[in-house]
Amino acid sequence: MSSDIETVYSQIIKTAGGAENISSLGSCMTRVRFTLKSEEGLNLNDFKNIPGVLGYVKNNNQHQLILGPGKAGEVASYILSKHNIAPLASDASETIGQSKEVKAKIKKKYGSSLSAACAKIGNIFLPLIPAYIGCGLILGINNILGKTLLLAHPQASALLAVFGNGIFFYLNAIVGYNANKEFGGTPALGVAFAGILNIPALSQISLFGMNFIPGKGGIIAVLLVCYFGSMFEKFLKKYLKGSWEMFLCPTITVLVVGLVSLALIQPVAGWLSDELAIYTQKAIQHGGMFTGFILAGTFLPVVMLGIHQSLVPLYQQLINTLGNNPLFPILCMSGAGQVGASIAVLIMTKNKRLKTIVANALPVGILGIGEPLIYGVTLPLFKPFITACIGAAFGGAVVAALHATAAIPFGVSGIVLMLAMSNLSSTIYYFLGLLTAAAAGFIATWFVGFEDPVE
Repeated sequence: MSSDIETVYSQIIKTAGGAENISSLGSCMTRVRFTLKSEEGLNLNDFKNIPGVLGYVKNNNQHQLILGPGKAGEVASYILSKHNIAPLASDASETIGQSKEVKAKIKKKYGSSLSAACAKIGNIFLPLIPAYIGCGLILGINNILGKTLLLAHPQASALLAVFGNGIFFYLNAIVGYNANKEFGGTPALGVAFAGILNIPALSQISLFGMNFIPGKGGIIAVLLVCYFGSMFEKFLKKYLKGSWEMFLCPTITVLVVGLVSLALIQPVAGWLSDELAIYTQKAIQHGGMFTGFILAGTFLPVVMLGIHQSLVPLYQQLINTLGNNPLFPILCMSGAGQVGASIAVLIMTKNKRLKTIVANALPVGILGIGEPLIYGVTLPLFKPFITACIGAAFGGAVVAALHATAAIPFGVSGIVLMLAMSNLSSTIYYFLGLLTAAAAGFIATWFVGFEDPVE
């Protein structure tokens, strides 16, 4: 174990009041998350002063230390290996400076029922990110190589396409499992619900004059059916007990949910999915630069409020309906605008700690991991957060005007998304958008300025 990890570990234990005061601990991609048995006598602000910690957030009774991708998992694993701490089951402090506006927004984030609902969507799709990244990058790279270097080798391109579509072939079943689990139902029944909606034999069946279409409604249909199915299953369990519950509950649930989903939910979800995809496409095509400017310029606040994960079903539906994703590249400009604003902060600030935070967070920000920059730099300083939004807006206008599209629903962003665009032209247009957003974010921050925190 590196001395850097050992230092972070020892400081976390010390600040938390000892390992025996930590009741549960875990990690996500960028954060170590834990709960404490008692906060009495502790100075929680000391968490943000731990070397290597890019930001500190408190979400209800959960403490979150932003360490960046990879490092968060290493630190959490190291702590759990040395102490008998329970794994963590599946109002924020400022990092640099503070402002009432920032505190109000963060409080709203963690107290919002909308955020809680969107968090459930996020919990369904976040476990799929590694597969989205791996398969998505292969698909994107193959879109470029298949029309250039592999043009004379169609079998190689076809094989890469198989690898790239690995996650998408069984996507509905995986989403069904996660959704039913998140909604409080039996996860395996979620797989059954997804199977009912997508089984090819549906095309040969008609009921009440209705012809069924396998897969209609896509991910949105799966989510709605799983929500209804989990609620119905919990209702049955109130009245079926013992061995009756074991046999009758899943059987009745599958029969009832199957009929309701095919007769009602799937047709409604199919209409809704198609309308969302078509409306989004028309808004981007006809709105052009204006639409891109508004969408990208307002996306950082959406991320800050924690409701951005609710867009994942729409991303997937765009792929299912259009064959590409025109929305995601526009919204990714928010990260580029933040990078530009943070570079300006790095040059302008005289605070050595702030320089260190920016320097550590910039590389992962360029790669598309924006949390360290949001919570460690731009949001606490506030004005750079606004200028980052301005930069993102200009980048979004460029991407929308040039009609750049991604080959994946989501998963990677930043400069890495260049490898997962629909074609070579989209890759070039997306890169122009990144440069525009970063440059505009830098210029806006340079002229607007910010209150440089005292050392």
